[in-house]
Amino acid sequence: MTLLAAERAVLTKALPGFDDQLAALGVAAADDPASGVIEQFRVAGGGNLLVPAEFGGGGLGCADGVRLQRAIGSRAPALAVASTMHHYKVAWLARELDGPQARAVLGDVVERRLLVASCGAEGAAGASLFAPGLTVEPVPDGLRITGTKRPCSLVRSMGLLSMLVAGPHGSPYAGELVNVLIDPGSPGVRVEPFWRNRVLRAGQSDAVVLDGVLVPHERVVPVGDPAHVAPRITSNLLWFEVLVTAAYLGIATGAVEGLFRDGRGTPADRVAALAPLETAATAVEAIAGALDIGQCDDELFGRSLLVRYTAQRAIAEATDRVLELRGGIAFVTDQTPVEALIASRALAFHPPAEIAMRAPLDAWLCGGPLRLP
Repeated sequence: MTLLAAERAVLTKALPGFDDQLAALGVAAADDPASGVIEQFRVAGGGNLLVPAEFGGGGLGCADGVRLQRAIGSRAPALAVASTMHHYKVAWLARELDGPQARAVLGDVVERRLLVASCGAEGAAGASLFAPGLTVEPVPDGLRITGTKRPCSLVRSMGLLSMLVAGPHGSPYAGELVNVLIDPGSPGVRVEPFWRNRVLRAGQSDAVVLDGVLVPHERVVPVGDPAHVAPRITSNLLWFEVLVTAAYLGIATGAVEGLFRDGRGTPADRVAALAPLETAATAVEAIAGALDIGQCDDELFGRSLLVRYTAQRAIAEATDRVLELRGGIAFVTDQTPVEALIASRALAFHPPAEIAMRAPLDAWLCGGPLRLP
């Protein structure tokens, strides 16, 4: 076995030469906002990879998407996390849009190599799907949206902004969830600085301000009554959970790979650092494989959360070992291992947080329904 060989083979086949490009750049440079790595990814066609082949995309399934994100995470942490926000949304839109609308939206994404910024607190059900501060008003031509969404990745490279909102009273969408697709060049859309942390700073995670932005009816995708759309929302959440977990596993695996490359620690130390990550990655691939054959239900979503939260602990254990085995001089002189440790821990901050899901998962494991807080 060669570490990450299968994952990098997927990346190399999908985007020939891009893995070599990232390797030459190095993790520190790739996570520098000045690197232009997101634009390089976009120009290479990276945003097209999980778009179905029928719309001109790469047609990768979820299992290959998991391998792709782990490979990218090992080379360019911020790119892996940011691109996840695009990938899971286009995969979901491919499932949810009808034929003509899907062809129009996804065909445009492929042809123009657009990146989709998926903006909003989409990790919960019902009213809590929506971040506070958004106002949605009906107008004759569609919906008018005002508010601020933060953080939102890819904001300086987005070709399309996607978010779930509540259909307002007085509109054709009253009482429904709707997904709105916003042209970032629309009047009233602007981006403001928000991200202040050094880590993952190349992911362009800043604030999007919407000031009376008009979304025409043809760019509104009805999802349905929040009480009856569980499978549709579950699909959205499942794609997100597996891809984002894979991205962070990639960040941690890249850090452990350095131990093998540089001969740090003993053979037992290195194997002990890697083993929990490989175990978690195998479990993530199993969830992704089930998605690829059509399973999409509470059972799979619940298992995906258990796998993700276990992956968080595996990542913490592995990156702690890396920092220790790198030694004190590396800690003092090289920021890369420290930044990799911090970046990899950010998985815990994506919704739904483990602490909020302990009681719901306990109730589900005891035979009840799986409810999100």
